Amino acid sequence: MTRLAATPTDARLATTLAHGLDLLEAFSQGPAWLANKSLAQRTGLSKATISRLTTTLATRGLVDNDLAQGGHRLGSTALTLGYPLLSQLGLRRVARLPMKQLADELRATVSLGMRERSRMVYVETLRSNDPATFQPDPGAVLPMLQTAMGRAWLSAADAAQRRETLALLRDADPRHYRQWSASLPDAQAHLATHGFCLSAGDWLPDVHAVAVPLRLRFHGEQLVLNCGMPARRLRPAQLRSEIGPRLMQLAERIESDWSRELPPGQPSSAPPAWSRRARELREADPQDRSFARTLARGMDLLLCFEPTDESLGNREIARRLGLSPTTVVRLTHTLCGRGYLRQDPDTARYRLGAATLSLGYPILSGLRIRRIARPAMLALAERMKGAVSLGLRHQTGMTYVETAWRTDERLLPPDTGAPMPMLMTAMGRAWLGRAEANERDQLLNRIRVQDPEGYQRFHRAALDAASQCRRQGWCSSADFRAEIVAVAAPFERPVDGVRYVMNCGVLARGGTVGERRLGEIGAALRDTVRAIEAAASQD
Repeated sequence: MTRLAATPTDARLATTLAHGLDLLEAFSQGPAWLANKSLAQRTGLSKATISRLTTTLATRGLVDNDLAQGGHRLGSTALTLGYPLLSQLGLRRVARLPMKQLADELRATVSLGMRERSRMVYVETLRSNDPATFQPDPGAVLPMLQTAMGRAWLSAADAAQRRETLALLRDADPRHYRQWSASLPDAQAHLATHGFCLSAGDWLPDVHAVAVPLRLRFHGEQLVLNCGMPARRLRPAQLRSEIGPRLMQLAERIESDWSRELPPGQPSSAPPAWSRRARELREADPQDRSFARTLARGMDLLLCFEPTDESLGNREIARRLGLSPTTVVRLTHTLCGRGYLRQDPDTARYRLGAATLSLGYPILSGLRIRRIARPAMLALAERMKGAVSLGLRHQTGMTYVETAWRTDERLLPPDTGAPMPMLMTAMGRAWLGRAEANERDQLLNRIRVQDPEGYQRFHRAALDAASQCRRQGWCSSADFRAEIVAVAAPFERPVDGVRYVMNCGVLARGGTVGERRLGEIGAALRDTVRAIEAAASQD
């Protein structure tokens, strides 16, 4: 585990916040549920401290506590924490379709990544429609010296950045550095001569990859395009003769398309209510010593970033959270050191760092339902000519954990980890239709308090759809996006303790979809869900 690059005498370090981050990062090693003893062993913290930290993190939805299940696991907030960063990265919107097209043509995985201290993190991943092609999602981390993506970043970096990053790599794992640092000069030479870098099974023996650094930056940060595929599918020298040149062509297309786009990121379709939530939660926090207030404030700081925020300054953060500027300085210093925030050297303003994406990845990688459901989701997306998604409840809304779509530029898939409103969406309404009455009423009351306008506008339609869902097993909504009609079907029973909903979004011709078409989609969705439930029970 990578620790904060600061000395114990660093007066600006918020130690409790750093310990809370240690605890959250301990889940990256699996399994999903960890007891106090395991967390104490992985972090070096006492069991009493672990209890205090997990209690605090649970109030922000970052940890679920259930002693009957074996202790603690990451909560759904970990999935959505980095969404504002993704929503600001408008290049993903431009790159997604051509990345998917190349992935389909090569039966490969095409990804976009950026550096997070001494590692690379995927910010976009497009897989082919071959169900067997199941590679990591946004948030997955990769080593730098063994991978094509890491080598491409190091080779394209300026001398100062490269020295800084190599020092981090050497300090983090001297043995690994000695083993792999000799590969860098060859990678630099290959990039200079051929325009891309290679990794022929150096990280994962059965996966070969090429990578190309893009000639554009996101807030000063280098982005790298990567293509990986199973070694068994490659012909001799195909990586160099075909895959590398094809990836270079893709990079040129993305750069050209982006040059015609306006640089600012697109506004998020999710309601920007996160800063209000952070304040409301903090006002209700316990005042006794069992609650780690510094940790809670650090998490509130990350949660106060909204999808429309390109960056925030100290004073704006302090105003949103009701904290003193001095407290904010300590929190931002600690979060920057751990990669959860990045500070612009010119403006001194902050934006979310790539570590916010990697925090939620253990949740995605540990959901066996995604592996079971993906083949059926791909088949349904092709059959219904839409985008099929799998979601679960997150706080007072829903969030996606898996998507499958046809290669159609008119119907780009939703982001994994994207927060979705409960009352406006088919997915949320289907969840309400399957929820127990007490749970449903408590959730609706929370929505009424937090978003009275949205509640007043949509709660009746949501309840009607939920009632329809209980009768026929699916419901629909056209309230979230005008050009999309969505149909959703809930799972009848939880899988591994989680209640899922499957959603299918289709383009609405003339703003509507006929009743017959809705019924066709709903029935197919309901049948697909039942088949997945049966497969999960036998897995």
